[in-house]
Amino acid sequence: MVEREVLRQRNWTEAELAKAGFRYYACRKRMVMGRELPASEAPLVIRTAWDTLVAQAGYMICFDPGDTVRESLYSYAHWPVRPDHFHDLYKAWDASDWEPTPAQSHLLALGCKPYSRSVGVWAKKLDQATTVQSFESREPVVVPAGAWLCMGGNGSAWGAPYSMSDKAFRARYVLET
Repeated sequence: MVEREVLRQRNWTEAELAKAGFRYYACRKRMVMGRELPASEAPLVIRTAWDTLVAQAGYMICFDPGDTVRESLYSYAHWPVRPDHFHDLYKAWDASDWEPTPAQSHLLALGCKPYSRSVGVWAKKLDQATTVQSFESREPVVVPAGAWLCMGGNGSAWGAPYSMSDKAFRARYVLET
């Protein structure tokens, strides 16, 4: 049996990321609704297609309001972001003419606030399965070919690995050059 190398947190320079096949993708201007995870709901376990993420009290939970009002808070698509990363990567929604949709209004009533991601991401679409240990994963997981491997961070140091589906990546980032 062949042991897979596990990609974990490390500080990458942009030059190292480019050499490893990553590209920088700008974020699309889109609203996410966010709220700090209270201790009474922690730890919050979030299952994805290939991973189980665990958010601790104080993490920011981001919600995609979509077009439909959902039954409950956690029935909206959601993902965890460490508080320090959230502070570096997101900003308050700044559209002065914003009129909340019914789904956004529902999330506002559930304690969320509107934000947008303000920093792009270094990422690459995987051509083969890759084993990754993210901050929120309890153990390393195999991210399938076709998914996107992203490096979180900001500024001169990047290197908190996480993954997302092709559909989610295309909704959040600009692929055109």
